[in-house]
Amino acid sequence: MRFSYQATDPEGEKLYQGFVEASSLAEARQKLRDMGLYPLSLSPARRVRRRRPRIGDLVLFAEQFASLIQAGVPLNQALTTLSMQATDPALKQALREVRARVEAGASLSEAMRHYPEVFPPLMVRLVAAGELGGFLEVALSRVARYLDAAYTLQQEIKSALMYPIFVIFVVIAAVIGLLVFVVPVFARIYALAGKALPLPTQILLGISGFLRANGLWLLAALAAGIWALVSYARTPEGARVVGRWLLRLPIVGPLVHKNEIARFARTLASLYASGVNVVAALEAARDLVGNAFLRDAVDAVIEDVTKGLTLSQAMAKRAEIFLPLLVRMVGVGEESGQLDAMVDQAAGYIEREVSYSTKRLASMIEPVMTLVVGILVLGMALALYLPLFELPQTLLRK
Repeated sequence: MRFSYQATDPEGEKLYQGFVEASSLAEARQKLRDMGLYPLSLSPARRVRRRRPRIGDLVLFAEQFASLIQAGVPLNQALTTLSMQATDPALKQALREVRARVEAGASLSEAMRHYPEVFPPLMVRLVAAGELGGFLEVALSRVARYLDAAYTLQQEIKSALMYPIFVIFVVIAAVIGLLVFVVPVFARIYALAGKALPLPTQILLGISGFLRANGLWLLAALAAGIWALVSYARTPEGARVVGRWLLRLPIVGPLVHKNEIARFARTLASLYASGVNVVAALEAARDLVGNAFLRDAVDAVIEDVTKGLTLSQAMAKRAEIFLPLLVRMVGVGEESGQLDAMVDQAAGYIEREVSYSTKRLASMIEPVMTLVVGILVLGMALALYLPLFELPQTLLRK
């Protein structure tokens, strides 16, 4: 259970506020006393679901934090400044609570670990390594560089995919609108003519009639199907199946795969360079992999490394998942004693490949989508207007 508190130090000179985890009010009060604080107010805290800050806000926070620490600003003052500077409400509140925990005696990484919805696991682990090794500002700079690279690549992929998704949505909406509202008008005209219609026109009128008669049922079935798929994807087995299926999609699948592996490699390199052992670095990198199928592969690598295999040997057993380039670079890094540098270099290569593929995809999508939309519009127009060429003569004969 979470309790909100206001407390003072033994001298009564400083006021602290924040949150403490405890099973009861008495335990929470005792925890505060163990931290050298005297509670002034203590009550159960309302559970508030925090929205994760945008990556851009976290990058700015890490860069500013590193600069303040490098300039010699005390930790509590730096946190105070950053909480005042932050524009994201979740980040602002979390920094206030982190400062309260730090002033109460917790380390920075311990305080940040209480807010996983705000601070990613990578950031917490790098901060912990920086505190232990005495290079906190370097660790924070690494966090900023990592998040900035990940954010840039993520935005490139989103920009490349948003255009076709938007066009497909607009085209589907336009086609449904034509079938439901426009085609029936032509159907009434053709009914007056009483003449057999061409096959394309019959098909178009049949689809229109079916949508008008069963549109609500189709919409309900679509909503139920989406809900069932999302519910299934939230189960462990469903997440694996959907993850494997996503990687097999044409065009999009390879981009998702390489982007996930690049993020995994960049995380592994950042943590290993900060002094985190291989197994712990693999565990943290696994937590940042979004695809459940790939997470299972990382789990298998962790198990093999724990049993005594080298990282390159464990990854080579699954080279089609971790990509031959990364496996080879890991092997070179282990042989030369520069594992972090080689893995980081491999991550850079994969990220550039993803960026290049994304730009090439973006340049190809526009003409392809234009051609597809043109063919669709032309087909519907021909199906609608073919009977009109003979309709005047039919009406005159009547």
